[in-house]
Amino acid sequence: MASSAGVIVSVRGEERFLPALIVHSVHSQPRLSPVPGSPLGLAWVAGKVVPVARLSDDGPHLVVCLSRGEVVGLSGVEVLDTGFFAPSDRGVERQGRQVEPLDVSAEIEAALEAVA
Repeated sequence: MASSAGVIVSVRGEERFLPALIVHSVHSQPRLSPVPGSPLGLAWVAGKVVPVARLSDDGPHLVVCLSRGEVVGLSGVEVLDTGFFAPSDRGVERQGRQVEPLDVSAEIEAALEAVA
């Protein structure tokens, strides 16, 4: 069985997997600028303004990835590991444990609904 390349992140204390195909880059947590009337923020990342969904207040990293064809930042995450991981029934395996994928679209929708 082929391995899956990607990033393991901690979000709200839970490990989640992001496939390498959707991860653009990883950065230290930048300063976020609020957007009036929106739960999303904006960050200056590698010379571009990126919309950012804050997943938690705990993590030190920002992961820039693709969601539905759009570039978006996920803040408040901690990158735990990168590399190739054995696939499992519900994601991948890391250190003998199953790690489920992070549903980026669902996280963004939840952030948008939190204010609605």
